[in-house]
Amino acid sequence: MIMNKYKTWISPLLLMVVAGLLVVSCQKKFEEPPVTGEPGVVANTSIKDIKLRYTGGNPVEITDDVILEGIVSCDDRSGNYYQQIAIQDATGGILLRIAGNNHYNNFPVGRQVFVKCKGLYLGQYNGTLQLGGGIDPAFASQGGVTLIANNLQDRYLVKGALNQPLVPQVVTVSQLTTSLQDKYVSTLVKLEGFQFSSNDLSKNYADDDQSGNRIINACTNPTTNRITLRTSNYCNFATLRVAQGNGDIIGVYSFFGSTKQFTIRDTTDVRFYNPRCPTAAGGGSISLTTSPVTIDFDALGTTGLPAGVYVKQDASSTFIGNEATVYNNNFTAPTAWNQTSLGFKNFASATGLTSAATSTVQNASTNRALGARQTGTATAGGDPGYAFAFQLANTTGKSNLKFEFLLQSLDASGTLGRTTTWRVDYGFGDDPSNFTTVTTIPASLTTTFGPGSFASTPVTVNFGNTLDNINQKVWIRVVALASTTGGGNRPSTGIDDVKFSWN
Repeated sequence: MIMNKYKTWISPLLLMVVAGLLVVSCQKKFEEPPVTGEPGVVANTSIKDIKLRYTGGNPVEITDDVILEGIVSCDDRSGNYYQQIAIQDATGGILLRIAGNNHYNNFPVGRQVFVKCKGLYLGQYNGTLQLGGGIDPAFASQGGVTLIANNLQDRYLVKGALNQPLVPQVVTVSQLTTSLQDKYVSTLVKLEGFQFSSNDLSKNYADDDQSGNRIINACTNPTTNRITLRTSNYCNFATLRVAQGNGDIIGVYSFFGSTKQFTIRDTTDVRFYNPRCPTAAGGGSISLTTSPVTIDFDALGTTGLPAGVYVKQDASSTFIGNEATVYNNNFTAPTAWNQTSLGFKNFASATGLTSAATSTVQNASTNRALGARQTGTATAGGDPGYAFAFQLANTTGKSNLKFEFLLQSLDASGTLGRTTTWRVDYGFGDDPSNFTTVTTIPASLTTTFGPGSFASTPVTVNFGNTLDNINQKVWIRVVALASTTGGGNRPSTGIDDVKFSWN
């Protein structure tokens, strides 16, 4: 009787305890984090050694039990990579061609990945080595490999720990080669002191209907120290305008034939936060220290443009403009007013001279002006879209800014020709997205080609409180946003004796 009594009382208690343990066990399983430790496989070769197996021609099948270990350096989160990821180890990098999309859910940047290579094929895409699921018959002789099928990916790819350290190697373009075995291919690298070429500044990262090839270059030897930034038109930042400044850029290196290429994961890899390289078209900023700050162009032939002065073409109401053509690529040689070639030039100032001054007299004048001559259309010669631009570092602590200058109409030769209409506007930041036109005194600003057009007009702009205490860059432009009017030659325009004053 006693035994039965206790037996009857204990049985429900045991059931409750067991049930509680089951609940706790299930709850623990539900809260388990994703795999973060070594998955029970061990690498027995390096990426470098695998890549050495391919020397060209048809893809090579991997028939032995070799296992790679790498860290994902680029995934498909932004859409700039598609059906592939890049992995790297200490010896190099390689692309994995895998079917499907949204692979970043399983193989995000920083994840450790083990690749069981037996049964895969090693080939190339115009020089960049890849691991794939088979031979692509249409491109077999060129090393083409197919995607690793969805249902086979778990057989070959094993997920390892997340958030593994991945530090890009700082390199120069000259260190990056187009060798099949280049150790930097498909690895994360960093270029320092780069910027987009002036010809690409008005472009987006990619085009509407095709991928974008944009040139980035360094300040020193930009014609050789440059590389192509390759961006898919399907990525989520394709329609963004390229970064306008200078700085560091991180990305995955590859090449296509003889063309070196760079691929970013997203725009956070582009760290162009500094001013662009000083060039013939300008550089630096104007610091408003003691009022007034005056700028003449008398040293144009020896030191080039003063800091903070820029010359631009392709300007619009929403774009500062691209780096403009400078006649003969520098301002060293003085240029006569009636010289009709395209570009910004080193003119004699109208101050102290007459319209009849010969080229010899002009060239000997020590009073210089920054000049411009438009030709053709906007895409060919700056009509419209030419701008004299001034970058102020900021107006912190300043009020009632005033801008003054001389607008000079210089070429009075030949018969009456075209008229250029100028305006003054302003915008904020490194790359203003819009500009605001301001009232000038006089209200109409024009320069004209031909007899009777020679003039040097004082221009004043009172900004009032508009530009008070701005703690970022301020751009002020004298810009021609409308096409020239009339027929015949376009004018030679000069600007001189610029002055900024404030309270």
